[in-house]
Amino acid sequence: MSGPITGEDQPRLSPSLQTRRLQLRMLTNEDHAPLYRLSSDPDVTFQWRFRGTTPSYDEFLKQLYPGVLCQFVVSPLGSQEVLGLVVAYNADFRHRFCHAAVVMHPRLHRRGLGIEAFMGLARYVYYGWDFRMIIMETVGIAFENFSRGEEAGYFTVEGRIRDQFYYGGRYWDGISVTHRRDQFEKVMQGPVGQLLSPGRRVKVPPSK
Repeated sequence: MSGPITGEDQPRLSPSLQTRRLQLRMLTNEDHAPLYRLSSDPDVTFQWRFRGTTPSYDEFLKQLYPGVLCQFVVSPLGSQEVLGLVVAYNADFRHRFCHAAVVMHPRLHRRGLGIEAFMGLARYVYYGWDFRMIIMETVGIAFENFSRGEEAGYFTVEGRIRDQFYYGGRYWDGISVTHRRDQFEKVMQGPVGQLLSPGRRVKVPPSK
C-alpha cells in the first residue's frame, strides 16, 4: 500500500494569480483612489465604464462591486503599484458564461500586458467555474489593444455594431468578443501559455 499523500505530493488545484510579469491581487481600500484616478483619465474614461462622465468618488465606490463575480488589481510582480483592473461580472450559471473587462494604465497600452492580465483572469475563472465562454463588450479603439490576440485565435469577434460610440471627434464600432474554454486550453499549450508562468518583474515607464 502506498503511504499517505503529503502536501508536497498533492496536485495544485488552485490557480496561480501570478503571470510571468504581473500579479493579480485582491482590492484593498488603498487601491480605491488610484483606480478612481485611472477610471477618470481622459485616455481611459471614454473607453471604460463611465464613458466620459465624471462620477463622484462615493458614486465610483458604489459601482465598483455590484454584479461582480471576481475582480483583481493588476500590479507588477513584487509591487503594489496599480497598473489596472480585471473584472469578471454578470455571471450566468445556467448557460455557463460570464462577462469580463480589462482596464490598464494608458502608458501600458499595446505592450501585451492587457492580454496577459486578461489571461490570468481567464485562468482563475475557468479553474473555478465550468463556464463555456467569457464575453467582452468593447469599443473599436479599445479593442485595438487586443487585435494581436484576435489574429492569433485567442479571441473571436462575434458581432459588431457600426458607429455605436462617439469619441475623439468620430464614431467607433461596438464589438462583442468571446474567449471560449477551448481557446483558453489551446493558448495554455502554446507560447503565450508561458506568460502565465511567474518569471520576471515587468519594467514599466515612470509615471508622469
